[in-house]
Amino acid sequence: LALLAVRPTEPAALVLLAVVGVGNALVDIGLFTLIARRAPDAVLAAVFGLLESAGAVGVAAGSLLAPLMIHLVGTRGALAFVGLLSPVAVAATWWRLRALDVTVSHQDHEIDVLRAVPTFALLPLPAVERLARALEPLAVDRGEVVFAQGDEGDRFFLIEAGSAEVLGDGVAVTTLGPGDGFGDIALLRRIPRTATVRALTDLHLMALSGDRFLAVLTSFRPSAAAASAQVDGQLHRYAP
Repeated sequence: LALLAVRPTEPAALVLLAVVGVGNALVDIGLFTLIARRAPDAVLAAVFGLLESAGAVGVAAGSLLAPLMIHLVGTRGALAFVGLLSPVAVAATWWRLRALDVTVSHQDHEIDVLRAVPTFALLPLPAVERLARALEPLAVDRGEVVFAQGDEGDRFFLIEAGSAEVLGDGVAVTTLGPGDGFGDIALLRRIPRTATVRALTDLHLMALSGDRFLAVLTSFRPSAAAASAQVDGQLHRYAP
Protein backbone atom coordinates (compact mmCIF):
# COMPACT_ATOMS: atom_id res chain seq x y z
CA LEU A 1 0.00 0.00 0.00
CA ALA A 2 2.86 2.38 0.73
CA LEU A 3 4.33 1.67 -2.73
CA LEU A 4 0.93 2.26 -4.26
CA ALA A 5 1.05 5.78 -2.81
CA VAL A 6 4.05 6.45 -5.03
CA ARG A 7 2.18 5.49 -8.21
CA PRO A 8 -1.58 5.14 -7.64
CA THR A 9 -2.53 3.72 -11.02
CA GLU A 10 -4.80 0.81 -11.85
CA PRO A 11 -2.08 -1.57 -13.16
CA ALA A 12 0.11 -0.87 -10.13
CA ALA A 13 -2.89 -1.37 -7.82
CA LEU A 14 -3.71 -4.76 -9.36
CA VAL A 15 -0.15 -6.03 -8.97
CA LEU A 16 0.48 -4.64 -5.49
CA LEU A 17 -2.88 -5.74 -4.09
CA ALA A 18 -2.15 -9.25 -5.40
CA VAL A 19 1.05 -9.09 -3.34
CA VAL A 20 -1.06 -7.97 -0.35
CA GLY A 21 -3.27 -11.04 -0.83
CA VAL A 22 -0.30 -13.41 -0.82
CA GLY A 23 1.13 -11.62 2.21
CA ASN A 24 -2.16 -11.95 4.07
CA ALA A 25 -2.19 -15.71 3.46
CA LEU A 26 1.36 -16.07 4.80
CA VAL A 27 0.64 -13.91 7.84
CA ASP A 28 -2.55 -15.85 8.63
CA ILE A 29 -0.71 -19.18 8.42
CA GLY A 30 2.03 -17.97 10.75
CA LEU A 31 -0.32 -16.17 13.12
CA PHE A 32 -2.89 -18.91 13.62
CA THR A 33 -0.24 -21.64 13.78
CA LEU A 34 1.80 -19.73 16.33
CA ILE A 35 -1.21 -19.05 18.55
CA ALA A 36 -2.29 -22.68 18.42
CA ARG A 37 1.20 -23.81 19.40
CA ARG A 38 1.80 -21.31 22.20
CA ALA A 39 -1.58 -20.76 23.89
CA PRO A 40 -2.56 -23.19 26.69
CA ASP A 41 -5.34 -25.60 25.72
CA ALA A 42 -7.63 -24.27 28.45
CA VAL A 43 -7.77 -20.76 26.94
CA LEU A 44 -7.22 -21.53 23.26
CA ALA A 45 -10.86 -21.04 22.26
CA ALA A 46 -11.02 -17.74 24.16
CA VAL A 47 -7.81 -16.53 22.51
CA PHE A 48 -9.09 -17.24 19.00
CA GLY A 49 -12.43 -15.64 19.89
CA LEU A 50 -10.64 -12.51 21.06
CA LEU A 51 -8.49 -12.47 17.91
CA GLU A 52 -11.49 -12.74 15.58
CA SER A 53 -13.36 -10.07 17.56
CA ALA A 54 -10.41 -7.71 17.41
CA GLY A 55 -10.14 -8.30 13.65
CA ALA A 56 -13.82 -7.49 13.11
CA VAL A 57 -13.59 -4.34 15.24
CA GLY A 58 -10.44 -3.32 13.36
CA VAL A 59 -12.14 -3.68 9.97
CA ALA A 60 -15.11 -1.64 11.17
CA ALA A 61 -12.87 1.07 12.62
CA GLY A 62 -10.80 1.18 9.43
CA SER A 63 -13.92 1.60 7.33
CA LEU A 64 -14.91 4.62 9.40
CA LEU A 65 -11.46 6.21 9.62
CA ALA A 66 -10.33 5.72 5.99
CA PRO A 67 -12.64 8.41 4.49
CA LEU A 68 -11.62 10.85 7.22
CA MET A 69 -7.93 10.17 6.60
CA ILE A 70 -8.33 10.61 2.86
CA HIS A 71 -10.14 13.90 3.49
CA LEU A 72 -7.35 15.16 5.78
CA VAL A 73 -4.18 14.00 3.98
CA GLY A 74 -5.37 12.85 0.56
CA THR A 75 -5.40 9.43 -1.08
CA ARG A 76 -1.63 9.14 -1.35
CA GLY A 77 -1.07 10.23 2.23
CA ALA A 78 -3.66 7.75 3.50
CA LEU A 79 -2.12 4.90 1.49
CA ALA A 80 1.37 5.76 2.76
CA PHE A 81 0.24 5.94 6.40
CA VAL A 82 -1.74 2.70 6.34
CA GLY A 83 0.92 0.92 4.28
CA LEU A 84 3.74 1.85 6.66
CA LEU A 85 1.79 1.13 9.85
CA SER A 86 2.40 -2.64 9.94
CA PRO A 87 6.08 -2.59 8.84
CA VAL A 88 6.87 0.03 11.48
CA ALA A 89 5.02 -2.00 14.14
CA VAL A 90 6.96 -5.13 13.15
CA ALA A 91 10.28 -3.26 13.27
CA ALA A 92 9.43 -1.83 16.70
CA THR A 93 8.62 -5.27 18.14
CA TRP A 94 11.22 -7.30 16.23
CA TRP A 95 13.00 -8.49 19.38
CA ARG A 96 9.74 -9.83 20.79
CA LEU A 97 8.98 -11.65 17.56
CA ARG A 98 12.45 -13.18 17.48
CA ALA A 99 11.94 -14.36 21.07
CA LEU A 100 8.78 -16.18 19.93
CA ASP A 101 10.80 -17.86 17.19
CA VAL A 102 13.28 -19.10 19.78
CA THR A 103 10.54 -20.60 21.96
CA VAL A 104 8.95 -22.34 18.98
CA SER A 105 12.36 -23.68 17.87
CA HIS A 106 12.86 -25.13 21.36
CA GLN A 107 9.42 -26.72 21.16
CA ASP A 108 10.33 -28.15 17.74
CA HIS A 109 13.26 -29.94 19.40
CA GLU A 110 10.93 -31.42 22.02
CA ILE A 111 8.52 -32.50 19.29
CA ASP A 112 11.32 -34.26 17.41
CA VAL A 113 12.34 -36.07 20.61
CA LEU A 114 8.76 -37.15 21.31
CA ARG A 115 8.13 -38.40 17.78
CA ALA A 116 11.21 -40.62 18.04
CA VAL A 117 9.60 -42.50 20.95
CA PRO A 118 7.66 -45.56 19.71
CA THR A 119 4.81 -44.81 22.13
CA PHE A 120 4.10 -41.54 20.31
CA ALA A 121 5.13 -42.50 16.78
CA LEU A 122 1.57 -42.89 15.47
CA LEU A 123 0.22 -39.69 17.02
CA PRO A 124 -0.63 -36.84 14.63
CA LEU A 125 1.56 -33.75 14.88
CA PRO A 126 -1.02 -31.56 16.71
CA ALA A 127 -1.31 -34.21 19.42
CA VAL A 128 2.48 -34.37 19.80
CA GLU A 129 2.52 -30.57 20.11
CA ARG A 130 0.01 -30.82 22.95
CA LEU A 131 2.39 -33.18 24.72
CA ALA A 132 5.40 -30.96 24.02
CA ARG A 133 3.67 -27.95 25.63
CA ALA A 134 3.11 -29.96 28.81
CA LEU A 135 6.67 -31.31 29.22
CA GLU A 136 8.50 -30.29 32.39
CA PRO A 137 12.30 -30.49 32.76
CA LEU A 138 13.61 -32.61 35.60
CA ALA A 139 17.19 -33.21 36.79
CA VAL A 140 18.15 -36.37 38.69
CA ASP A 141 21.60 -36.81 40.22
CA ARG A 142 23.69 -39.90 39.61
CA GLY A 143 22.65 -42.78 41.88
CA GLU A 144 19.26 -41.34 42.71
CA VAL A 145 16.05 -43.27 42.09
CA VAL A 146 13.56 -41.72 39.67
CA PHE A 147 10.85 -44.00 41.00
CA ALA A 148 10.81 -47.29 42.88
CA GLN A 149 9.05 -50.55 42.18
CA GLY A 150 5.62 -50.45 43.81
CA ASP A 151 5.31 -46.65 43.69
CA GLU A 152 2.16 -45.10 42.29
CA GLY A 153 2.51 -44.16 38.63
CA ASP A 154 1.76 -40.49 38.04
CA ARG A 155 4.16 -39.39 35.30
CA PHE A 156 5.84 -40.49 32.09
CA PHE A 157 9.55 -39.71 31.65
CA LEU A 158 11.73 -39.13 28.62
CA ILE A 159 15.54 -39.12 28.83
CA GLU A 160 17.10 -36.06 27.20
CA ALA A 161 20.65 -36.72 28.41
CA GLY A 162 22.31 -39.34 30.59
CA SER A 163 21.56 -43.00 31.26
CA ALA A 164 19.51 -45.01 33.74
CA GLU A 165 19.13 -48.65 34.71
CA VAL A 166 15.89 -50.54 35.17
CA LEU A 167 15.75 -52.95 38.11
CA GLY A 168 13.10 -55.62 38.62
CA ASP A 169 13.12 -57.12 42.11
CA GLY A 170 16.61 -55.62 42.53
CA VAL A 171 17.96 -57.30 39.40
CA ALA A 172 19.18 -55.17 36.47
CA VAL A 173 16.84 -55.65 33.52
CA THR A 174 17.97 -53.10 30.96
CA THR A 175 19.70 -49.75 30.49
CA LEU A 176 18.01 -46.64 29.11
CA GLY A 177 19.64 -43.72 27.31
CA PRO A 178 18.82 -40.48 25.48
CA GLY A 179 15.55 -40.71 23.58
CA ASP A 180 14.19 -43.57 25.69
CA GLY A 181 10.92 -43.16 27.55
CA PHE A 182 9.75 -45.00 30.66
CA GLY A 183 6.88 -45.00 33.10
CA ASP A 184 4.15 -45.82 30.59
CA ILE A 185 3.34 -49.29 31.93
CA ALA A 186 1.91 -48.08 35.24
CA LEU A 187 -0.06 -45.34 33.50
CA LEU A 188 -1.60 -47.48 30.77
CA ARG A 189 -2.34 -50.47 33.01
CA ARG A 190 -3.23 -48.35 36.07
CA ILE A 191 -1.00 -50.47 38.29
CA PRO A 192 1.94 -49.66 40.62
CA ARG A 193 5.38 -49.24 39.13
CA THR A 194 6.61 -52.62 37.94
CA ALA A 195 10.32 -51.77 38.25
CA THR A 196 12.78 -49.35 39.80
CA VAL A 197 14.57 -46.80 37.60
CA ARG A 198 17.87 -45.43 38.94
CA ALA A 199 20.20 -42.87 37.39
CA LEU A 200 23.53 -44.31 36.27
CA THR A 201 24.73 -40.77 35.43
CA ASP A 202 23.32 -37.32 36.01
CA LEU A 203 19.99 -37.41 34.20
CA HIS A 204 18.18 -34.67 32.33
CA LEU A 205 14.58 -35.78 31.96
CA MET A 206 11.42 -34.39 30.48
CA ALA A 207 8.38 -35.34 32.56
CA LEU A 208 4.78 -35.54 31.42
CA SER A 209 1.84 -35.78 33.81
CA GLY A 210 -0.09 -39.03 33.71
CA ASP A 211 -3.36 -37.23 33.01
CA ARG A 212 -2.00 -35.46 29.93
CA PHE A 213 -0.21 -38.62 28.76
CA LEU A 214 -3.39 -40.71 28.90
CA ALA A 215 -5.68 -37.99 27.55
CA VAL A 216 -3.61 -37.54 24.39
CA LEU A 217 -2.47 -41.10 23.79
CA THR A 218 -5.87 -42.74 24.27
CA SER A 219 -7.60 -40.16 22.05
CA PHE A 220 -6.17 -41.86 18.95
CA ARG A 221 -7.00 -45.54 18.53
CA PRO A 222 -3.91 -46.58 16.46
CA SER A 223 -1.48 -45.02 18.95
CA ALA A 224 -3.37 -46.42 21.94
CA ALA A 225 -3.34 -49.93 20.43
CA ALA A 226 0.37 -49.71 19.57
CA ALA A 227 1.25 -48.47 23.06
CA SER A 228 -0.81 -51.25 24.66
CA ALA A 229 0.96 -53.88 22.53
CA GLN A 230 4.34 -52.43 23.46
CA VAL A 231 3.47 -52.53 27.14
CA ASP A 232 2.37 -56.16 26.85
CA GLY A 233 5.76 -56.99 25.39
CA GLN A 234 7.56 -55.30 28.29
CA LEU A 235 5.53 -56.60 31.20
CA HIS A 236 7.26 -59.98 31.29
CA ARG A 237 10.56 -58.19 31.96
CA TYR A 238 9.35 -55.70 34.55
CA ALA A 239 6.69 -57.66 36.44
CA PRO A 240 7.72 -58.64 39.96
